[in-house]
Amino acid sequence: MTRQGLVIGAGGVTGLAWSSATLAALARTADWDPRDADVLVGTSQGSLLAGLLASGVGTEELVRWYRKELPDAHPLLARPAPRIRDDGRRGKRRPASPALLARAIGPGRISPVAALSGLLPVGVGSLDGFLAPLAALVGTDGWVEHDATWVTALDYDTGRRVCFGAPGQPRPPVLEAVRASCTVPGQFPPVRIDGRRYIDGGAHSTTNADLAVDARIDEVVVLAPMAGDGGVLQRVARRQLTAESRRLTAAGVTVRVLTPTRADRALMAAHPRDPAQRFRIFEAALESGPGRVAAAYR
Repeated sequence: MTRQGLVIGAGGVTGLAWSSATLAALARTADWDPRDADVLVGTSQGSLLAGLLASGVGTEELVRWYRKELPDAHPLLARPAPRIRDDGRRGKRRPASPALLARAIGPGRISPVAALSGLLPVGVGSLDGFLAPLAALVGTDGWVEHDATWVTALDYDTGRRVCFGAPGQPRPPVLEAVRASCTVPGQFPPVRIDGRRYIDGGAHSTTNADLAVDARIDEVVVLAPMAGDGGVLQRVARRQLTAESRRLTAAGVTVRVLTPTRADRALMAAHPRDPAQRFRIFEAALESGPGRVAAAYR
C-alpha cells in the first residue's frame, strides 16, 4: 500500500486562499482526500491548514468557507476573544536576534534568510484572529487528531529548524506550535516554548519538503504558494523546493509539486491589503487547479 505525505508551504493569507482551493481541486481531480495523508507537514500558513485538515476539516468545508456558505457556528468562522496586548515592546526597534547574522558564515551556517531575520525588530502584531479556527477545533492544549502532523519553526537564537510533532522533536500544544510557525519576524513577537524563542518556519525554507525524507513515505504532494516565476522571493523559494525535491527523489520518493500559475501569481501579488482579494484568489486557483493537478500526476 502506497504511503502518502502532504507538504503545505508558506504564503500568508493569499497563500492560504490559494492552498485551500488547490486542496479542493486535488480532492476532486485526483480523488484523494488530503486528510488521508499518512504525514502532514506544514510551514507558516501551511501549518494552520495542516492543523485544520488534521482536526477533521474537509476540502468541501474549505470551499464553503471561502464562499461564505458555512453556518455561523462553524469553527472556521470562530473569532478570538478580545484581549489587551501590551508586553512593553512597542516602540523598541532594536534587532530581535542580531547574533544570527554571525551564523550565516562558517561551519554549520544557517540560511541567509534566517540570519537576516534576526536583524528585524520584535513584532507587536497578534495572530489570534488568524488562528481562531484552529483554536476553536483543538483548544489551547494537546495535539491534533492526526498524530503524524509536523509543524516547522525556527529557533530564533540558534537559527536551526525544528519540526514540532515529528519523532524525537518537541510536541507542545499544537496551537502554540502553529503560532510559532506563523510568526513572521518583524510582524509578530517570537513564541516562547519551553524557554526558547521560535519564529516562522519559512525563515528556513518556504516549503521544508525535505523533512518528508524521514517520514517513510512513497509519494508526497507539495503545495508551494511562494515558488515559481516572479520576484526574488519566488526564485529563492523555487531553488529551495528544487533542492528539496531532489533529496526526496534520491530517497525513492515520488514528488508531485503544485505551484501557482502565472495568472494565480498575478492575483496573489495584486491588492495585498484588500481582504476581498483572497476570495478572488481562491476562485482563480480553484479554476486553475484541475490542470495543475493533472500536470503533477503525469
